[in-house]
Amino acid sequence: MRSSLSTTRTSSSPFQGFAVLRRTADAVKVQVGRRSLIAVIGLASVAAVGLLVQRSGTKVFAAAATPNWRFLLAGLAISAAVQPLRALAWTSTVRSPVGFRAMYAASSVGSFLDTVLPGRLGEASKVAVLKVTAGPKWPGFSRAGGSLLCAHLLEMIAFVLVGAASAFFLPVPSWAKITMLVGLPAAAGGLLLVSLLNAKFRHRLPEGVGSFFEGAAAPKGIMLRAGGILVLTWVARWFGLLFLLHAVGVHVGVGSALLYMVVTGLANTMPFLPGNVGLYQGAAIGALAMAGHGGDTAIAASVFTPAAASLATAVAALVGLAFYGRRVGQLGRAAVRF
Repeated sequence: MRSSLSTTRTSSSPFQGFAVLRRTADAVKVQVGRRSLIAVIGLASVAAVGLLVQRSGTKVFAAAATPNWRFLLAGLAISAAVQPLRALAWTSTVRSPVGFRAMYAASSVGSFLDTVLPGRLGEASKVAVLKVTAGPKWPGFSRAGGSLLCAHLLEMIAFVLVGAASAFFLPVPSWAKITMLVGLPAAAGGLLLVSLLNAKFRHRLPEGVGSFFEGAAAPKGIMLRAGGILVLTWVARWFGLLFLLHAVGVHVGVGSALLYMVVTGLANTMPFLPGNVGLYQGAAIGALAMAGHGGDTAIAASVFTPAAASLATAVAALVGLAFYGRRVGQLGRAAVRF
């Protein structure tokens, strides 16, 4: 009796040998695309800075370069103190024993990159840096990203709550009032939506998506705690800006500093260029004009305050990096390769 042997036929493609070359070509395309995007952003930023220098004049930069050092140091200290508070709020929403040091390093590095990169790209780097700083305590991308989303929605609500006070006694422009009026229910609705999706549909969603919504849907007690911390961060930024404005010779009151924070904060929602150069200056000059301040000192303040805030954030990020000593290079690569 003859046994039948089963044979399997494999189909081969004439291009099979070029698979490695195809993958290499795709990688090159991605790399070239990144470089092209960086080049475009860089050229646009240089053009914006050049236009700003041309329109501002040398007197403005001379005023910004000779600040009142007492007010400057006070403003920088308060601005830097905001970063551990933001990290504490994120630590609350992540609900995982990652450790404050790891959360602070990731949060401060990402916040600094937010001041020098367009489009809030620094937020993505926070999760990437946390993966390195957390080590074996890494909660996973879904939990880290979901908890960060929760913290940002709470931060938006905190901003609107603090800024809403200015609408009662300050000349807040109509577009700012409308934005805050829309932003508060939008952020609250976002938190409600993720909580609903987590409660009703998590078992039907893919594991990674369900875990993301679980990370974003923090319990009410945790949301209240994190929200209270984030309200405190906006109050700190408010008084930090007050000191920074006084440092450059713009002697505004507490109310005008709040107006300045609200208008520039709304303008900074989605920066298109690094440091939101150009748009921030326009919003800052407009806010100071509404408060009765103009001229070279107002223009100097529009240039000085974001630079000082970026410097304070950079100092906070360096403190976070110093916690990890020899691993600074690894953290830096994680931050820029997210």
